[in-house]
Amino acid sequence: MPRSLTFLALVVCAGCAPAPDAFPPPPQRAPLTALPPTPFSYFLSMADPHAGAYLVQDVAAQGTGTWRWAFAHPVLRFWVPAFPRLRFVLDYSLPERTFRETGPVTLTIRVNGELLDRHLADVPGEQHYGREVPAGLIRPAAVNLVAIDPEPVWVSPSDHARLGFILSRAGFAE
Repeated sequence: MPRSLTFLALVVCAGCAPAPDAFPPPPQRAPLTALPPTPFSYFLSMADPHAGAYLVQDVAAQGTGTWRWAFAHPVLRFWVPAFPRLRFVLDYSLPERTFRETGPVTLTIRVNGELLDRHLADVPGEQHYGREVPAGLIRPAAVNLVAIDPEPVWVSPSDHARLGFILSRAGFAE
């Protein structure tokens, strides 16, 4: 019996260790689902050093830093979060020199292949365009494509470059 008492004493002593210190749970954070999984977002300024990430086709690869030429069929891409109501906005220019030859320019704007608007620009110079985007045209929390087709485009007599308009800023706003 002395052996069983010794064993029992060891078991009792082993259970008398102090409890570990209590630690609070780590602070909880909101999930990062609202951040774009891409290097671009829902609004583009040509002054942005990452502006090239938004350009799909037919926009000059380089510009002055605050604007770039958009050619005959420019397409831009945006990662658009899930907002209940959005407007597509566009800041652009029609240079006096090209406007003298083309006259008024119609911009056909498509979001994900669906017609948003046909906008007539009937004066040269800096322009601002804004239009509410109907529900269903935007894919929320996803990449969305915007095509802006100018008609007519100006054709350079020297190198036959087809210039549409000067793009400064574009994207989606609440």
